[in-house]
Amino acid sequence: MKKFLSLLLAAIMVLSMASFASADQGSAVVVGLAGDPGNIGPFQGMGLGRIGILFTTYEMLMVKDGDNFVGCLMKELTPVDDLTYDVEIYDYIVDQAGNSLTANDIKFCFETAKGTGNLPKLSSVDSVEVISDYVARFHFTALAAGDLESLLMECPIVTQAAYEASADQMATDPVTTSPYQVVDYKTGSTITYKRNENYWQKDELAPSTSKHNVDEITFKIIPDPVQLVNALKTKEIDISAAIDGSYISDFMNVDGFAVTQIPDNTTKFLVFNFDSIPSAAERQAIAYAVDVEDIIAFAFDGIGYHAKTIGNTKYPDFVSAWSDEEYYEYDEEKAQALFDEAGVSGKTYRLLYNVADDNTKIVTTIQAALCDFGINVELIGYDNALFGTYKYDDKKSDEWDIMLDEAGSSNLLTNVWKLSLDARDQTYGKTIGHVADDTLQSLIEAAINDNTPENMDAFHQYLKEQCYEYGLVSKVNNLAHTTVVKEAQTCFRGQILPGACEY
Repeated sequence: MKKFLSLLLAAIMVLSMASFASADQGSAVVVGLAGDPGNIGPFQGMGLGRIGILFTTYEMLMVKDGDNFVGCLMKELTPVDDLTYDVEIYDYIVDQAGNSLTANDIKFCFETAKGTGNLPKLSSVDSVEVISDYVARFHFTALAAGDLESLLMECPIVTQAAYEASADQMATDPVTTSPYQVVDYKTGSTITYKRNENYWQKDELAPSTSKHNVDEITFKIIPDPVQLVNALKTKEIDISAAIDGSYISDFMNVDGFAVTQIPDNTTKFLVFNFDSIPSAAERQAIAYAVDVEDIIAFAFDGIGYHAKTIGNTKYPDFVSAWSDEEYYEYDEEKAQALFDEAGVSGKTYRLLYNVADDNTKIVTTIQAALCDFGINVELIGYDNALFGTYKYDDKKSDEWDIMLDEAGSSNLLTNVWKLSLDARDQTYGKTIGHVADDTLQSLIEAAINDNTPENMDAFHQYLKEQCYEYGLVSKVNNLAHTTVVKEAQTCFRGQILPGACEY
């Protein structure tokens, strides 16, 4: 069968040759990170800190490079049938410990990652079969538009030998195929990487996520926004994509600094726990009671966009008409009437969130807003690892009522929806909010299978009516750097790729 991604290799070569600085140009760079990654093992759930270090730490089968999906560890992709694909990897891949990477490792990684439940997209992977040393056959339960690419870049790849040799499942000492290896991790403080001089891939074939233009990379974890700004001003750090909007003007048109503002692909949203908030009126009341403009002003210094669904306008399947619709804009009278209808005066909600400065500001704003209606809110903040446990473990569902979540996709809005609203993607067969609704499920499956405006709108309108989840805000990443960095490079999520920056 003819290999349908025959242009893949050429695409990588063109993209890589377009901008590849000499490795001698940079010696060291310090990146300011607003979130603590916590456990940096390969099969953890996504979070603010983890997103910032992901491509420096790990390689995947496929990555998004600019507007194109290209192979990283994958050399060729061959369709067998509509739900079966053969992935051929390069036959000369070795990790930082010298272990050769084979198809057995691909099978191991996908099966292990799926088993953790931390990467719910992988529920669409039925099985992985080893065909030969360098060919793995993927069997999928379902594939909608854009799914294949997203799934092949969802799982970080390591060798089974390195993973099993790690005393803590690579929580602090990942050994990967990346051109950068962690050499020192002070939890909550810094992560330092050194360039692997024996990196396996040829320079001309490396996508931007695997470029290595600097010898040493240090991520400095600084959750406090004022401290992060001061660290850049004093040049304790060289670059950050997490400068608070209220301070970004301090670096605009200032000698020695450069600024870029990048719309983020993620959306902050609320998930309501159906087990404790089964009333649609009660969920709607909370949505009407929260003034998103206050959140944008307080958490993002006025730089952000009021969401109109779970997702934002960056995706090609976003329906433009939604931008002009009413979407639970703040309405005190409606909120009070719905609270009265639900009979919840004096109730206390437990609001679960991932601790980061913007999240803390968001939940504090929500707490104050509901207090105005005589509703109490207990804030339950956890680091990324614990937050993921509470988010995905149905046995923890009785410990929260509302959750502040964040999601994005590399390509389609339907893939944003899938992360929390497709019951097939959760191990317990319900949405993240513990909803079992046949109508919701049939509508999301229709949109995923054929993302026409009609199907997209049908799901969106039903979700809006039921208010199982409520979109809040899409933010803007404020990137600033010193002259140590000549040209900053970011991934599709707007996160810095220190190895691809020019120095």
